[in-house]
Amino acid sequence: MADTTGLSTALTQLMEEPEPPRGMRCTVGAILASLDTPTAAKLNELLTTPTVTSVRIADVLTGSGYPVQAPSVARHRRRGASNGCRCPR
Repeated sequence: MADTTGLSTALTQLMEEPEPPRGMRCTVGAILASLDTPTAAKLNELLTTPTVTSVRIADVLTGSGYPVQAPSVARHRRRGASNGCRCPR
């Protein structure tokens, strides 16, 4: 019978190490990470305000030098859902 100590150790490491993210990073998440704290807080507040459309947010961001499309904003707003981005909720 083979020694399974090495296999057991490798399997434990797989369970403890987070899987690296796949695919491209969320555009809105990257924009938020690049902003200063007060501006990021304002954007986060707008992202959770249902009366402000994704189109309006995308237009303001793009006009301010942060090019992003409305579907990307909408996907970020759905983060945590099966059809949202991978950013934490």
